[in-house]
Amino acid sequence: MKQWSKEDKVAFLKSQPLADLHRHFDGSVRPETLWDLSKTYYSAVPGLGFEEFRAKLSYDAEKDKSLLDYLDKFHIPLQYTQFFDNIQTIAEEIAEDAYKEGIRLLELRINPTIHQRAGLSTRQVLTAVRKGLRACRKRHPDLRVGIIAIAMRNFGGNMAKILLREVIGEKENFHSDIGVVGFDIAGPERPFPPILFVEPFALARTMGLSRTVHAGEDEGPDKVWQAVELLAPERIGHGTSAAKDPKLVKRLADDGIAVEVCLTSNVQTGAIDKVSNHPLPVFLEAGVKICICTDNPTVSGISVIDEYLTAIDTFDLSEEDVRRLVRMAEEMSFVGMTR
Repeated sequence: MKQWSKEDKVAFLKSQPLADLHRHFDGSVRPETLWDLSKTYYSAVPGLGFEEFRAKLSYDAEKDKSLLDYLDKFHIPLQYTQFFDNIQTIAEEIAEDAYKEGIRLLELRINPTIHQRAGLSTRQVLTAVRKGLRACRKRHPDLRVGIIAIAMRNFGGNMAKILLREVIGEKENFHSDIGVVGFDIAGPERPFPPILFVEPFALARTMGLSRTVHAGEDEGPDKVWQAVELLAPERIGHGTSAAKDPKLVKRLADDGIAVEVCLTSNVQTGAIDKVSNHPLPVFLEAGVKICICTDNPTVSGISVIDEYLTAIDTFDLSEEDVRRLVRMAEEMSFVGMTR
């Protein structure tokens, strides 16, 4: 596809039913919406103009060198996502932005616990998200959406179990259209290894929720092994370090565990040093299923189209390669799979 113009590639990609299976609520908020909310409520960072404010939400190649630097971008949105109407509006806008990118299958992940500082319950947070997604679907009925509930690693295993018990009534199969389809853990990886979350993942499985886990982004393949063997996930978020262990790569392929590939954010968090060194081709050659995802479009300054273009240009993917990636994402989606 390298001989094609960028316009040709974009047109081809937009003809495909694209999916994004790894997109965070907090990292996908429109800067303009946060700016308006800062004028309605209070300024999270006083004395800034809009462009300076936007910069606080975005990755800065000069200053940001680690996963923790990247995660720091979520602090400003969290000041405004503590209120039902704001969450609903933001969820609707995220889905609308995804649809305009060409996405027809979206899994939006959110940690309800960190949006409860003004008194909302887990159910209210998820209801607000669902109402926002539903409003977008009324305009675009061909958009399929689901919610992945995240537990924060630094909150510990017991809080993860509490969250799951609060989430059970929000499962997709208990609602007529949109609901929770999966469970995930996210946040600082190094101090909080997968072994701490064995019981929550066992509970999620008993509840009939699909499971993904952030692993191998800021830690080595040993932690991906731990996640695979102890948590029994169906997908791995990022998983870049897994490629360092051929036996682990084979295990992922043999078990049908997909890797949610986020090319741009993997460079920005330091998981890889440059896109050309991403293990995407290693995974594909070994038969590991992968999904091209955005992670945090606002923070990273990208769309799913951008991520596919990066993959095409970096790894010389063919039209059939792209179709295959699109099919794999559809096959590995949790939407419609809850029991």
